[in-house]
Amino acid sequence: MDEFVRIREGMQAVLQAGLLKEGMCAVQDESAGFVVSVVDPQPGETIMDCCAAPGGKTLFMASRLAGQGKVSALDINKGRLRILMEAAKCHNLDDIITDIHGDLRLYAKESTVKYDKVLLDAPCSGLGVLSKRADLRWNRQFEDLEELVCLQDELLDSASLLVKPGGVLIYSTCSIDHEENENRVTTFVQRHPEFTPQGVHGYVPAEFITDDGFYSSSPTKHSLDGAFAARLVRSMH
Repeated sequence: MDEFVRIREGMQAVLQAGLLKEGMCAVQDESAGFVVSVVDPQPGETIMDCCAAPGGKTLFMASRLAGQGKVSALDINKGRLRILMEAAKCHNLDDIITDIHGDLRLYAKESTVKYDKVLLDAPCSGLGVLSKRADLRWNRQFEDLEELVCLQDELLDSASLLVKPGGVLIYSTCSIDHEENENRVTTFVQRHPEFTPQGVHGYVPAEFITDDGFYSSSPTKHSLDGAFAARLVRSMH
């Protein structure tokens, strides 16, 4: 990706040089950058990031707005939101990003505001990032996945309420599990016929596009973290 520099080793040097503190750059796996490409933030748009903390995607989306537009960063975790807003200040993006502390399921019911783009980067099993998070490897039980899938559906239903007619809902995970990815999109569209999946052609390189037109990266195939993203466009009516 144009805005990315790949660092294979020597992250300590970047940290010691103070580049992060000064907001010169941010650290992110390229797979997360591609999810932002699927969102395709455009100057002037209003964007809701539903599970925003720790904020890597939030910051990248906000920087793509080129000073015009707004990103609302919603998260249930107050401490992590505070860290997100400190990073936003570092990057001079604190006038673009507004933080909202709350549970998406409650917020969506009460909110009257609708957004051009809504990103739901859902809590997931993390099957795509197991190489980085040893804790996840031992914690995976089937009940967990069933509960997660229910939560993903609830969050998707809630996020959909925040999308303007003609707007776009982007569902993403850091998993490579069909159950958490394609299957969630399929059942969501059955529940919400006002949303139509839109292929990600033109937003990300062809090698990351599945036969169904979703974004998918795999640790084995692309040597990036595993991730998934789908674009769902809301009808005008």
